[in-house]
Amino acid sequence: MAKFKIQKGLTDADMMKNFKDTENFEETMLDIERSAKKPVVHQSPKQEKEAFYREFLTEKVETLIGKMLLDIKMEYFKEGEGDFSIQVKRDEKNIVIETAPKKVKPEK
Repeated sequence: MAKFKIQKGLTDADMMKNFKDTENFEETMLDIERSAKKPVVHQSPKQEKEAFYREFLTEKVETLIGKMLLDIKMEYFKEGEGDFSIQVKRDEKNIVIETAPKKVKPEK
């Protein structure tokens, strides 16, 4: 068996510098209790209403709309137009997204 020589005059910090604690049951339970006591952040009614409307836009639909709008923006750019505006309209049971080039105000 190997002998280890203990140095004298070490501070607590020096003695514990290479010590690595393993997770134990008590700490795990205390962490669970601490996380359960965190205050719940409530959304304002406006945010809840907007989140409800966004429920209908799946990630796939948002991606498709974004790709199509990017294509349209590139077409306007190739035509020499600046930016474009978007209008959303309802036509009975269909939703129509219309684009038009933004009118640039002449500089004075």
